[in-house]
Amino acid sequence: MNHKSFLTFFFIFLFPFFIFKSVFATDYVISGKLLSIETSKPVEYANILLTTGEGTYSGETGDFQVKSEKLPVKVTISHIAFRDTSFIVYNSSIGNIYLRAEVIAGEEVFVTATRAVKGKSPVAFSTLSNEEIKARYTVEDVPMILAMEPGVYSYSESGNGTGYSYIQIRGFDQSRIAVMMNNVPLNDNESHQVYWVDHGDVLSDAEDVQIQRGIGNSLYGTSAFGGSVNVITSIGSDKPELSLNVGAGSYNTSKIHLKATSGALFDKRVKMSARLSQIKSEGYRDFHDTVQKSGAFGVEYDGKNFTHQFRALVGYENSHLMWDGVSADNIDDREKRRAGYQSYLDDFLQQVYSLNSSWRISDRLHFCNVAYLVKGSGYYEVFKEGCDIYSYNLDVNDQYSDSLEMEMKTDLLRRKWIVNNYFGIIPTLTYIRDKYRLDIGGEIRSYTGDHFGEIADFSDPDLSSLISEDWYQYYNYIGEKLITTGFAHFAFEPLKKLKLIADLQYQYIHWNMDQKKIGHAVGYQLDAKWNFLNPRLGAIYSFSDELFVFANYGKAQREPADDQIIEADDVWNAPQKASAELIHDYELGGRYRIRQLEIDLNLYRINYKNEQLKNIDIEQEGEYDYYQAGKTLHQGLEIEFGYQASKYWSLNLNSSIGEHIFSTGDLKGNTIPNVPCVLFNGSLTVKPVNHLSVFLTSRYVGKQTIDNENIGANP
Repeated sequence: MNHKSFLTFFFIFLFPFFIFKSVFATDYVISGKLLSIETSKPVEYANILLTTGEGTYSGETGDFQVKSEKLPVKVTISHIAFRDTSFIVYNSSIGNIYLRAEVIAGEEVFVTATRAVKGKSPVAFSTLSNEEIKARYTVEDVPMILAMEPGVYSYSESGNGTGYSYIQIRGFDQSRIAVMMNNVPLNDNESHQVYWVDHGDVLSDAEDVQIQRGIGNSLYGTSAFGGSVNVITSIGSDKPELSLNVGAGSYNTSKIHLKATSGALFDKRVKMSARLSQIKSEGYRDFHDTVQKSGAFGVEYDGKNFTHQFRALVGYENSHLMWDGVSADNIDDREKRRAGYQSYLDDFLQQVYSLNSSWRISDRLHFCNVAYLVKGSGYYEVFKEGCDIYSYNLDVNDQYSDSLEMEMKTDLLRRKWIVNNYFGIIPTLTYIRDKYRLDIGGEIRSYTGDHFGEIADFSDPDLSSLISEDWYQYYNYIGEKLITTGFAHFAFEPLKKLKLIADLQYQYIHWNMDQKKIGHAVGYQLDAKWNFLNPRLGAIYSFSDELFVFANYGKAQREPADDQIIEADDVWNAPQKASAELIHDYELGGRYRIRQLEIDLNLYRINYKNEQLKNIDIEQEGEYDYYQAGKTLHQGLEIEFGYQASKYWSLNLNSSIGEHIFSTGDLKGNTIPNVPCVLFNGSLTVKPVNHLSVFLTSRYVGKQTIDNENIGANP
């Protein structure tokens, strides 16, 4: 949708609604005050929604006013820290409304320490609620469901959102996005990547997903350069339930989902839930099918002053992949652009176990902890033609010269294996006073990854007779990493309308790699240490309940990925120097909300040092070489617009306009490849009757360059 067509649509179809509503509507003003039943203190920033569609949120004193087209009307009040409540209003003045606290395990501290809250956190963010997730999600991977959020760009290898999918935030790929699931760090410890395909159907359990842009409130896990994503899954409900969902769609896509919840047991202190799912799809592109099987189990124990939540998430995937792009000649042909050949197979099993604990020691002192264990095992398989036996260490009797080994060729079937695990704890102690809050905590994480390569099915008969093993191991190395993080988060209110935030994070990383000497492999033993100190400052000022502005500054650093130092599975590769990456993030933003209209505006500037970029080889299976860009600049504008016209329809728009350029060297001023600079999302929701919603969505992704010189060459 270009800007001219959108303006025509707005003024012809939408603008009259605004005029009609403002001229002819007769409104009642409903007012009230929200208080905590436990402390009698005001509850601020609670959402108040009427069935007629109007809504607002409570101010710092707990007071609110909202206009309604009619009386009586049903009012629903929700807040992340309190139980939802609904009731019928017959008169304009409600008086005091008391809300009961409801602690979400692992969330009470994180609401202010790592979780952003509107009007309290000087952070640009958006949160997908459970209802929004249900409206968007069917079988897609997580990135595709987040694609309509501000500043987010997502795509999938298969073309229909299943299998391997990827997300960018503000032009940063997912290796520079801190991803968590139930507050457990999910980024791979060696590559920093995220493998969403390992977590099929996880969104069917999601309570919400929060996407923070920029450094945000991240205090542990992988450094957040572009942003952070935290998926929170729910455990059970107050009533026992059993559900079975079966569906089918295009490209031979199918889904089976079985879920059971126990309801509240043992004096309403215990809840349990379990799920089994299977998703299959052949994908939009030929020979890009995927099978995703997953299971989830959760149990929650809610004591008088403490809560424990245990979760087990197990995901298995078997996916065929095509790394080959589409030529310029075929891009407009609907059949040829789908064509390819079956070549690459990915098979992986991942298990995530976590225990989120929260202990209310006193009214002022709280303790939270996340303990986790993540295990993975799988391989990547491809049939290779014309391989020299030197590269695969196949001269097992050492009878040929190196030059002859390089000339001797064979076809073979290759598997690259990884068997890894990491475990850790994230304790946080919080002290609360009327004007300030202090969070002190840390993370200790230990990682081990066993890498080895296997080959079989040789076309050379001499090799087949010489090697007796079913699978011959041609490389092996073990990587280990110990990460220790300490952080302090301080929130202070010197004035009623002003909140100040100061964070300090220290991170120590110790990495080592032990390469086994097989054939021509050197047998490198490498060791490196990094120390990072990252300060952050922020402020937010509320002019009124309807308007606030914020500003923040943050510094973040990240150690190199393992393959930026050495590709230890390649006999030709030697260690090389790789510098840590560093950013300085400056942000300015605000929100204005009046009646049904809400507008958010954010400006950001990120100065990046030592950005590691990729030269993609179009003829290999996603292989690439890294190069260091020196200094780069990422800056832009993000706009969100929401209008809840009535209970029958609403309009939501967001757009981001960015500049992502080299700021030094011969490429100074050129746009960084593979990053769209313009994004636009629009959604019109119509609810003609109860239990029926109709969505009209529009998405625009701007142009991307595919080379550093920005000449647009597409082979």
